[in-house]
Amino acid sequence: MMKKKHFLGIFSFLIILLLVGGTLSLSTGYSHSSFLDILDMVAGRSNQSTLFIVSQIRLPRILATVVGGASLALAGFLLQTLTRNPLADSGILGINTGAGLAVAILVGLSNHIHPTLLAFMPLFAMLGGALTTLIVYLIAKKKHYGIHPTRLIITGVGISSMLAGIMVSIISRLNDFKMEYIVQWLSGRVNGGDWTTLAIYAPLLVLIWVLSFSRSRALNIMNLNDQTAMALGLQLQKERMIVLMLATALAALSVVLVGNITFVGLIAGHITRHWLGNDHRISLPASMLIGSSLLLLADTIGRVLLVGTGIPTGIIVSLIGAPYFLYLLKQTQPS
Repeated sequence: MMKKKHFLGIFSFLIILLLVGGTLSLSTGYSHSSFLDILDMVAGRSNQSTLFIVSQIRLPRILATVVGGASLALAGFLLQTLTRNPLADSGILGINTGAGLAVAILVGLSNHIHPTLLAFMPLFAMLGGALTTLIVYLIAKKKHYGIHPTRLIITGVGISSMLAGIMVSIISRLNDFKMEYIVQWLSGRVNGGDWTTLAIYAPLLVLIWVLSFSRSRALNIMNLNDQTAMALGLQLQKERMIVLMLATALAALSVVLVGNITFVGLIAGHITRHWLGNDHRISLPASMLIGSSLLLLADTIGRVLLVGTGIPTGIIVSLIGAPYFLYLLKQTQPS
C-alpha cells in the first residue's frame, strides 16, 4: 500500500509539473500576454492578436516539445534496457549522427535552401537514422548468436564516430550560410511547431508509444540475464530486434519535431530508475513525463529568458543535464 502511494505521489507530481510548465510556457513569450490573457482566450473574450499568438505559435510549439521530449525519453529508456547500459541513448547507436549526415548531404548537394528542400529534410533525416541503425545491427550481429548488447554499443560508437567525421568533412566545404543552418539543426532547434507537422507525425509517435507499452512484460524479463530470460520463454533475439526498431522509429520521428537532441533520454532514464525502479509498466510513462517536462523547460528558457541569443533548445538541455550527470558520476565512482 505504501509503495502504491509512493508511485501515485510521484506520478501526480510529474503530471502537475508538466501542466504547470505548459501553462507558464503558454502565457509567456515575446509578446506581453499573461496568464489572465490565456483565461480570457479560453472564455472567448480575447482579441484576435492574442488568439493567433497562442493558438498558432505557442501552443503547437509546446505540443511539439511535449511529444518530442516524451518520445526521446522513451527511446532512451528502451535502448538502456536493450543494451543494459544506463548511459545508452539514441546517440550511442549513431541514430542522430546518421540523421545529421543525411541532412548535411542534402543541404550540401542543393544550390539553395528553399521550401521544397525543407519539406523533404525530415524524411531524409529519418532515412539516415534508420539506415545507420541497420548498418550497426548488421555489423554487430553474429551468426548463430544474434545481437549482443555489448557488441551493439561498441559498433554504434564506432559507426557514430565515423559518420561524425564524414559530416564534419562535408560541412567544412560548405558556404557560411549552409554551415550555420546545419550547425543550428545539429544543436537541437524545435522545427515542428506547427499544426500540419503535428497532425502528420504526432499520431505516428503515439502509435509507437502504445506498441512500446505493449512490450512491458518482455522488457522486464530482458532486465534479467540471457539464460534466465530464455528459460522464461522469451524469444530474446526477436524481442531485441523489436525494441531496436521501436527506439529507432521514436528517435528518427522526434527529429522532425525537435531537431537533433540526444540528452533527454539519458536524463529521463536515470531519474526514472532512481525514483521508480525498472518495472517498465511504471517506468516507461514516468520517463516520458520527465522527458516532456525537461524539453519544455529548456525550450521555454530559450524562448523567453534568452531572447535574441539564438541558442538552440538542445544546447540548453545539455546545460541543464550536465550538472546532474557530474553529480551522478561522483556518486557512482568507486571508493
